Amino acid sequence: MNRFVILLLFLLITFIEPVLGQNYVRKPVGDLNRLSIGSIGPNEQKGAYYNEFWRYHIALDNGAQIYVNYSVTHFGGLRDAVTGGRLSLLNWKGNNYDVAREYDLTKMVFDESNNKLDLNPDRSIWFEGILPKEHKIVFKTNKDDIFYDINIDFMNIEPGVTWGDGVFKLGSDDEVGISTSIPFSEVGGFIALNGDSTRISGKGYMVHTYQSNVGTRLFDTGFSFVDHHETGASSGLFFIPKDSKSEVVGYILEEKNGSIKLKKPSTVKILSRKKFLGETIPDLIEICFESSPCENISINQIQEKVAMLDELSGLKKMIAKRFLGGDLVEFRGMARRNGSRPVFYSITVLD
Repeated sequence: MNRFVILLLFLLITFIEPVLGQNYVRKPVGDLNRLSIGSIGPNEQKGAYYNEFWRYHIALDNGAQIYVNYSVTHFGGLRDAVTGGRLSLLNWKGNNYDVAREYDLTKMVFDESNNKLDLNPDRSIWFEGILPKEHKIVFKTNKDDIFYDINIDFMNIEPGVTWGDGVFKLGSDDEVGISTSIPFSEVGGFIALNGDSTRISGKGYMVHTYQSNVGTRLFDTGFSFVDHHETGASSGLFFIPKDSKSEVVGYILEEKNGSIKLKKPSTVKILSRKKFLGETIPDLIEICFESSPCENISINQIQEKVAMLDELSGLKKMIAKRFLGGDLVEFRGMARRNGSRPVFYSITVLD
């Protein structure tokens, strides 16, 4: 092979491949769309690696935070599909609490009449309500001699939205769906630990996602942020694909006085990383948009580090780590948006 041919091949690899890579993610068409009333139930579960999540963040008026995740996970035949529930209480009366539960998928029940998703009717980990009229989450379980009784009502709920049809296509085979079911709401209810019950109030948010493949196979990093303020809220959820790190899956919503604006990202770049609690994670992230200036998120405080597989027994944990390629570690805390505006953040990395 002569030098000219070698040079030509080099140029093709260097210049054409990145251009092709930039077409790996096909984003939704159109702009902001309202979700249909009550559209919160499980999607059609396609494929052996299908996963689905309902992720809540609640900022309480007393300074505490609540994270609640409900999930459906398929393991490609390595083990039976499961549902999961995870609760994190941050800065609750000066302490952090974390508990997770897992059940066989066959036990899950969804009632369309009131949109109740019950992970296991023999337990009490569920949500229900026809959005945007009403919504409730309940999480009751025991761990380490603590009985958790979490009962939260969502009120004055902003109707759910998504970008176009909410579906991002990845390559030729995979897709990710993102719908912000609760962009902003008020919350009330109570939190009881071992019968010590406290009435709560604050602001709530929930995003509903699904993916046709395992997140660790599709994405390099996932992160989100939420900002609840007096006149509304802003939120962002992003995934950086492994196969095309110049592209991004996700969007930002800006809600103010009942009006919501969609911000479509063109790129997300990790500008720097820092070691926190034994893990190296992004600490400065730049988000650029199709029709507005770039922004940045800078991490300045870690309030929680959770190894997602810690709750599993030895054999289940070994199977899950083999399936995922490692342990998923999630960091949560406070960050700054554009250097000044405080936001709550969550970053997930593979250990």
